[in-house]
Amino acid sequence: MTRLAAMDTREAALLLKGVREATLKGGRSPLAPRADIRESWQRMLRKGVDPDKDHRSGLLSPGEIERRRAASPLAELLPVLREGLVSRSAGADAVQHIMVVADAEGRVLWREGSAAVLRKADGHGFAPGADWAETTVGTNGVGTALVTRRPVQVHSAEHFVSSHHAWTCAGAPITDPRDGTLLGAVDVSGPLATMHPATLLLVGSVARLAEAELRNRHFADLARLRAVAAPILCRVGGRALAVDAHGWLAGVTGMPPVDRLALPASFRV
Repeated sequence: MTRLAAMDTREAALLLKGVREATLKGGRSPLAPRADIRESWQRMLRKGVDPDKDHRSGLLSPGEIERRRAASPLAELLPVLREGLVSRSAGADAVQHIMVVADAEGRVLWREGSAAVLRKADGHGFAPGADWAETTVGTNGVGTALVTRRPVQVHSAEHFVSSHHAWTCAGAPITDPRDGTLLGAVDVSGPLATMHPATLLLVGSVARLAEAELRNRHFADLARLRAVAAPILCRVGGRALAVDAHGWLAGVTGMPPVDRLALPASFRV
């Protein structure tokens, strides 16, 4: 990626198109695709995704978007994501990129940033409610990060589907530190000229900050539960403990403490 960043934008795009064409035809090229990209392309070929067809799915209804936003833990992380990827960028319009936050299915829930880039994104179907899963639109910063569960940068013709070759993006997954559940992904996208090798590091770092915020809130919730549970546990005879909805221990009496318990799927008897 550092090598590509040092090249002229048009030259880098042409080089990657040559790599893509040779790889998809089973030939050899002077430059091999990066490992994450190669593995994603192989997944797309196995799934039968057409590399030269613009893939789009129907948008979620406004009501469904709002329902998913309200239910998503990512909603409370927007200030952290915004501060790291939009607010600190000397104005998103100045740097010509957008921040996109998607849920674990790859559905776009929020977008912020350059008005001009947002309009271009609309033209590519990169809009609120869109399905940006890898199996739907091919290799991309949102869907590929969700599949690999690690940060990934996708530049120009590294996108499997040719209609996305005018874009560069970097995305990172966000997981729930309480139980490891995949919550979604955050992505920074823009025209090819906005590509920088440090973008991937930035997006990955901000995603980790968001997870740290969730962890801190979890600890605060446990402290509140502990304060409520402590006087109750003092009056309980024998063995007892208090855990949160994820099984994390807030208080215990009459037995050795543990960090977390596996809870039953249902508490009904």
